[in-house]
Amino acid sequence: MPGQALSRLLDRLPFGRSVIDGVPAAPPQHVPHPEPTLVFQGFESLPEATGPRRLGTGDTLLVHHPRPRPTRDHVLRVMTFNILLGGERREQLEQYFAHLEETGRMPDVIALQEASQPTALELARDYGFHLAYQGRDTVGPVINGKATLSRHPILEATHFTYAFPDEARAAAISRQGYVGELDEDRGALFTLLDVGGHTVALYNVHHTLGDSGINAGQLWQLQALVHARDGVPSIALGDFNANINVKHHYSLLPNPIRKHEPTETVKDYESRYGDVHPSVGDWGVGNIGDVRVRRALHALEHELHDPLRRARELRVRMPDGSPLKPDEARELLVAGKATKHSEQWLRLQDVADMSTLNSLPDGTGVVPATGKRFDTFFASRQLEPLLLEVDHSTDASDHLPSFADFQLHVPKH
Repeated sequence: MPGQALSRLLDRLPFGRSVIDGVPAAPPQHVPHPEPTLVFQGFESLPEATGPRRLGTGDTLLVHHPRPRPTRDHVLRVMTFNILLGGERREQLEQYFAHLEETGRMPDVIALQEASQPTALELARDYGFHLAYQGRDTVGPVINGKATLSRHPILEATHFTYAFPDEARAAAISRQGYVGELDEDRGALFTLLDVGGHTVALYNVHHTLGDSGINAGQLWQLQALVHARDGVPSIALGDFNANINVKHHYSLLPNPIRKHEPTETVKDYESRYGDVHPSVGDWGVGNIGDVRVRRALHALEHELHDPLRRARELRVRMPDGSPLKPDEARELLVAGKATKHSEQWLRLQDVADMSTLNSLPDGTGVVPATGKRFDTFFASRQLEPLLLEVDHSTDASDHLPSFADFQLHVPKH
């Protein structure tokens, strides 16, 4: 096999080399550390969040709701949603959750990122969820708030803060040229749920965007957490701040054959989207262009798998509430049913790639398609994905909520 083709093939494989294209790809030796957990029965005695962003003190709060609402049925429905700076668009956010409850679409489990403590507490209390919450803005580096709401009992809750040594932080800031988000610590909010008498582990994450090496290291640390509970049905979900769709650099198929196939390589993205600068994210393909991030994703998928390739049904809920499948959007694009670069054509691209990022209008007032799926799920084999859905019917955040329905399969003894 020619050297370049072999390099492309190895890039598609999860293991094989410690260096790829001259970049070290082995996992770092850093390990995440647990923060203290405080347990409460009910919401009355919770400490008030007093920091400037009302994120909390860094202690993980586990709150057992005295009257949780019943779960849906035998299907485990899970949602992940980055709600933007503690719920900045508060009115739209409240309307969205009220609509979910009124229409019977409220999930059993919700993972929120960028959640303030008051917002998380109110949603859990008002809609009958147990709650695990963690955030910090009172002392030390900020940890942006993460919350896991569950109508299934929460057996355990711990926040694992990713290791980020001072010298690594200083080097990352030097590379970036400004501090930006690098003054924050990141991590995974772990919860162990009782789902019909079976335990399911959740890892609610919010990873670093601006430095691809830091993002890759966080993926390796997440994998270590998951591996430590090997055998437990597990879901890692949240805002990975890397375009999960684009896991490879090249395709071995010629470009004409790949016309409007799923965008799954760096080259696909660059040819379809160019240098899109969305309201969240980064220019163009972003940090997924770094082979270290792709390799870390490949390794994570040896522990947990991407439901996008396994789900029985994929769909996008359009702004009017109607469903549209990615395959249907691709058929319309290939058939030329929408004028290229028109608003309809851009929205079909959003559906075709199940994008989860909203975008700001460009200089002409047109909202580009971002082509980026930052918000997603990875699940172990015991959890069969029945449905994966991205909801475009709300503007409550610069991210779009994503849903997954899982069927839990456990061995019978």
